[in-house]
Amino acid sequence: MKLPDPRKFPAFAQAQAWGLAVGFAFAWLATDKWGLSFWGMIMGLIGSWLAWEFLLGKTAPSARKDIAAIAYAIFTGMVFPWIGVAFAAFMQFIRP
Repeated sequence: MKLPDPRKFPAFAQAQAWGLAVGFAFAWLATDKWGLSFWGMIMGLIGSWLAWEFLLGKTAPSARKDIAAIAYAIFTGMVFPWIGVAFAAFMQFIRP
């Protein structure tokens, strides 16, 4: 199985991957410092990403390369892990 070359991805996908990597690193640090569940964060991250892809992915400016589209991609990529942190915090809160 051959993995795709990330250098050939569209600019929007590269920016979103960069935002996802940076957001994940900071969210992991916050999860560790606040004593939250790492796997809860991962479940929230995956859930938010899939929900975004199904609900808003078709309207995303994926083919554009302007600064607004790249900023939108970076922002959405950085938000997904923090939704996961919020999910992990909520799961910690409702834990008996």
